[in-house]
Amino acid sequence: MSPTYEEARQPHLQAMLSRVAAESEKLAWPLERLHRLRDERLRELIRHAKLNSPWHAKRLKHIDPDTLTGEDLSAIPPMTKADVMDNWDEIVTDPRLNLEVAQAHLNKVSAEGPAYLFDEYHVVTTGGSSGLTGLFPWDWQGWLEVGVAAWRMHPWLARDLKLPLPGRGAFVGAGHASHASDAIRATFDPPKDSCKVPVTMPLAEIVARLNEFDADQILAYPSILHRLAYEKQAGRLTISPRIMLVGAEPLYPHMRETIEAAFGAPVIDFYGTSETWMLACSYPGDEALHLVEDTVVYEPVDAHGAPVPPGELSAKLLVTNVVNKVFPLIRYEIADEVRFLDTPNPGPWTGRRIAPVRGRHDDLFEYPGGVLVHPYVFWTPLWDSHIAQYQVRQTPGGADVIVELRSAYDLDHVRDALVAALREVGMAEPVVTVRAVDVIERSRVSGKIRTFIPLPKSRTV
Repeated sequence: MSPTYEEARQPHLQAMLSRVAAESEKLAWPLERLHRLRDERLRELIRHAKLNSPWHAKRLKHIDPDTLTGEDLSAIPPMTKADVMDNWDEIVTDPRLNLEVAQAHLNKVSAEGPAYLFDEYHVVTTGGSSGLTGLFPWDWQGWLEVGVAAWRMHPWLARDLKLPLPGRGAFVGAGHASHASDAIRATFDPPKDSCKVPVTMPLAEIVARLNEFDADQILAYPSILHRLAYEKQAGRLTISPRIMLVGAEPLYPHMRETIEAAFGAPVIDFYGTSETWMLACSYPGDEALHLVEDTVVYEPVDAHGAPVPPGELSAKLLVTNVVNKVFPLIRYEIADEVRFLDTPNPGPWTGRRIAPVRGRHDDLFEYPGGVLVHPYVFWTPLWDSHIAQYQVRQTPGGADVIVELRSAYDLDHVRDALVAALREVGMAEPVVTVRAVDVIERSRVSGKIRTFIPLPKSRTV
């Protein structure tokens, strides 16, 4: 009999727990020391990619790993999510893996819950705020390293700020382990001290679940936590967490102000992706975010790929994930506008600081009768390797969806899945259309696609 996921994850969980206290010291390591570790990992990644990835072997043949550092990767061409999906089987470094196998596993995870592939890999999808779909496998060691990097703040905050962390944590977010935020939580959260509340539930049920669990901390999308702050002010939400952690969307100043006022506790802002997991997080009391310097190489660039200095806003960010060898992402393009700060770092954490990321935002769709729909409700039904890009426009009774297809595809089951998802969050008779177009129109200014377009609504609730 195959082990349950709870049994299968134990080596990962125990490895993280055994390291996390000591790893918390890395938050205050000198930047040069962090970069030495990053560069050691970078050189190992390049060696592995040259030997085991046919696609990377061609583009890295002129690169000498022994002399490479994260200070200058300009000799390596960038790669995009379109490159990933067009060349998936040639990028992956384990010959047992291909896009068909990975997607079949992901479909099973979406239906049945988290699972390891070949007893060692996690597979996650992305395509939320960007609308451009992608699929990414993580190897066992890389998954551990980003788990440790994400959890290592807890011993620090418990020791230095006397916060009861990790404590009892409630997660209000992705309902499927096909998304990194839920998958990594499923691997590393202590089983008896965590509560998963899918953001796809009606708001009243989210409130009831949180009241029942009475968490010390909440991890949630900013948009839903902002709405929960109003539930707290109205007296319907009765919990009093000591800290809130938010991510996957921009945290705007008015949101932070409302959340902290309602709960009387600080907010920590995360910036991360399915391809890298956590890139940066803020220290309580500060809006700026500290980069995770030992797992990723960061290159802010302009629209033409030229480096952007600190203090200026980039058009996009190139990242190199140095800890995940099964699917090397080397100078991989993330379409976020990022500003590296050029002001002194006040500490106590030593990672370089960036301004809060405002380059992407998912608005809640509000429907009659108080029905709130987070964009996540659309993310999972719209993820499919046949769909290259999508845009969702709210209508009074549902949504109009347009997609760019990689290959011919019957979209009826996508429409039916979206209708079912909207019914699940409280819409009685949702009307959804899904149609294919040749090209989704991009902004003439930014060149980006606005993925979720809500109907005009008041900003007061």
